[in-house]
Amino acid sequence: MASRSCGTCRDRRILCDRTVPACSQCSKSNRTCKGYGLRLSWPKAHDKRRAMMARPFMQQRSAGPHSSNAHLLNISTWDIEMHLYLLGLVSSEYHRRTLRSPMPFNSFKLDVAENRLFQYFKSTASCSLTTFGHDPTNVGNMLIRMALVNDAPSTAAVLYSLLALSSLHRSGLHSQAAELKIAALKFLGVASNCEIGTMEAIQHVAAGMLLCSFEIYQASCTSGQWRSYIIGVKNVIKASPLDTSKRDSDFNALLDWVYYHDVLSRFSITHWHPPAIDRPLVCLEEPVGIPSPPVNTDPCMEITYSTQSPFNKVLKSLTEVCNLVATKPSYDSPSGKAEDFENYLKILAWRIRSIPTSDTIIDENPSMVTLVELFQLATLIYLNRAFGNILEPATETQKRIERAFGIFSQLSSCERQYPLLILGCEARNDRERCIVLDLISRTERRDSSRSLFLTKKLIQAIWAQDDLSQGEIDYTKKLSAILSCCNILPTFV
Repeated sequence: MASRSCGTCRDRRILCDRTVPACSQCSKSNRTCKGYGLRLSWPKAHDKRRAMMARPFMQQRSAGPHSSNAHLLNISTWDIEMHLYLLGLVSSEYHRRTLRSPMPFNSFKLDVAENRLFQYFKSTASCSLTTFGHDPTNVGNMLIRMALVNDAPSTAAVLYSLLALSSLHRSGLHSQAAELKIAALKFLGVASNCEIGTMEAIQHVAAGMLLCSFEIYQASCTSGQWRSYIIGVKNVIKASPLDTSKRDSDFNALLDWVYYHDVLSRFSITHWHPPAIDRPLVCLEEPVGIPSPPVNTDPCMEITYSTQSPFNKVLKSLTEVCNLVATKPSYDSPSGKAEDFENYLKILAWRIRSIPTSDTIIDENPSMVTLVELFQLATLIYLNRAFGNILEPATETQKRIERAFGIFSQLSSCERQYPLLILGCEARNDRERCIVLDLISRTERRDSSRSLFLTKKLIQAIWAQDDLSQGEIDYTKKLSAILSCCNILPTFV
């Protein structure tokens, strides 16, 4: 027997015999017994006895001097501590917290045949290759041809690097992906002891970039090594006969792939200064003064300049901007030099704005035009902000920001993280921030996308500092402080 009347009898206001599972009153009258459990109810319309009556919000606030314009900030203790650091209110011995990507865990041992991983790379994983100006699927097909050309150790290195990335993309970080990566490194070691011709050098570059892609695709204990692979690839290019070899479209695509990662790594190095490192990571031997155009000693620069595509022009401009930011001169210099430096910055901004987008490579894929424009907008805003907004009126900068968010709202995804970071940090209100977060969410749902967790966290950390300071903190100092909280060198390719 139940301890209370059923819901039906309580509604009818009659005596219930509390029979389980259904009471006799409901059974005799052919009614559904509502049982003896807890019931939730809400006031019915026009029920004055149970309704919650309150004055409208506008009537509660007086029109007197006690009204407030206070607003809520979505911040954490980490954001407050970072804000105090940026304002210089903590000692130099203060240790900043680090932003860490969540580490995935797979306890099982995957056993997928290599031919299935090969097919998976061809159909799906190749789309995740972070290229700029080239279709990643075409680059993937080029890598497949390199992996099947013969049975040399350098060919095997490309093959196993390809399979390692495919396994990581398919099933996450687990033992099989690590074993394939180690096998690729072993074959690279064997190939290094053999005679290296043009084909072997190209395969070394391809394997190095695949291993670099492996490191940046998902956070792991070795993810910070992605920059080492780029350095190694550049050394191979410099020491091999690739400079004088006859270059076809596939070879140019491979070198452009290296160049893109190299330039974006310079951006990261410019702003990533962990607490243990007291010296700038980017240094030029020339004294800081009125800068002349940087000397192009990078082998990737010299090779890719022959194509003169809008993509490489944008990357060349970004390289110059990073060099200037890394060696930012003091404005305490004589007025004549300061004026010459400002004119140089304006000329650089004009060159960025003048980069054409009407190129045959772009016309084959209309989305490439949008990508070039995003990089242009991001680099112009980055240059202007880094040097105190002296290059153009605030209204012009605001027009660029509005144009960027207009593009963001129409994009189905944005896999390239540099413009997403720079332009996303310009969001000042909830509408613009929702546009950025929605774009990140749409991008992460695509099979070709890698995790945007770190980029999203960095953007949100910038938003928190903007809300706390309301534009009082130096842009470069703020960006460097936030990026330096990353445990490893972040990548925004």
